Amino acid sequence: MPPKKPVSGLTRTYLFLYNLLSLSLWATCTLRAAVLLSQQLSDESINGFDALPSIFTQVFPLLLITQSLAGLEILHSLVGLVRAPLLTTTMQVTSRFVVVWGVMFLFREGAVDLSGLLGPAVGAKHQQQPVGVAEGDGLVGLVGETQYCDFAFLGCMFAWGVTECIRYGFFAMQLGGVSVPTWWQWLRYNTFFVLYPIGIASECVFMYFSLGHAEKYVHVYYKWVMMGIMAIYVPGSYILYTHMMSQRRRVMRGKSRVD
Repeated sequence: MPPKKPVSGLTRTYLFLYNLLSLSLWATCTLRAAVLLSQQLSDESINGFDALPSIFTQVFPLLLITQSLAGLEILHSLVGLVRAPLLTTTMQVTSRFVVVWGVMFLFREGAVDLSGLLGPAVGAKHQQQPVGVAEGDGLVGLVGETQYCDFAFLGCMFAWGVTECIRYGFFAMQLGGVSVPTWWQWLRYNTFFVLYPIGIASECVFMYFSLGHAEKYVHVYYKWVMMGIMAIYVPGSYILYTHMMSQRRRVMRGKSRVD
């Protein structure tokens, strides 16, 4: 995220370190997932797909921290540190938070109970002790049983990871006074054509399969919230996609870069 206007050395240093840290975290998550996937697919003693849930259990803790850090980008846009539009920044960060915190974290195998957030879940009126996701009922991370959401996690991980490594690396070079290679700039403004649909489709898979768990483990209202989010995902995705296309057109035409 480049500065919105000429800024003090302290602000530039902060933004540089933020982007460098984000790049390091996303690169670690992505490479870790890639290495684990490669090892499992090459292990002839197991069916590679059967081992996919273990990738989630090993990568998700760091992904949770990494994606949570992106919440600062809303603040950066709000106070004018960067040029990123507040609306599109908020939409992008919030949609990721919904998937990472609202689905992956809540409904992973072994998740703790958070049913008190919206009151007792349907059918749990007289329950004395809250319970988390029942053993063997997690949407993702159930070792030994690969589910749709395990594939969706890989889709999210690689679509998000590659995109963010390119984006944060781009900004880190800009803020560090390093000339951005032409090929890196090309990646910055072209890879979204493929990666964005993969990411959105994977996020939708998570939300769709979370509906039953939302009602069962949190509240029927939470299920309705998730259904509402899914309903606005298509128009919301269109707004973000056209925003990125607009960025690309400006850069390809030699105009100033924006985020």
